[in-house]
Amino acid sequence: MAALPRISETEWEIMRVVWARSPITAADIIDELTKQDATWHPVTAKTLINRLVKKGALGYEQMGRAYLYK
Repeated sequence: MAALPRISETEWEIMRVVWARSPITAADIIDELTKQDATWHPVTAKTLINRLVKKGALGYEQMGRAYLYK
């Protein structure tokens, strides 16, 4: 059995948004995060989304030019 990835508290905030609205685009994740906390920066959110994909915590599928995270 593969080890579960270690996820930071900030990454958990992204995971909660994805779980609530999956499948969801990065733009929609960022929109939801900024509604909850105006200090979120889009570049930071995209970096964390990419880290979660690399860790195997998030999956995605490409729909045209958009990526839907799940």
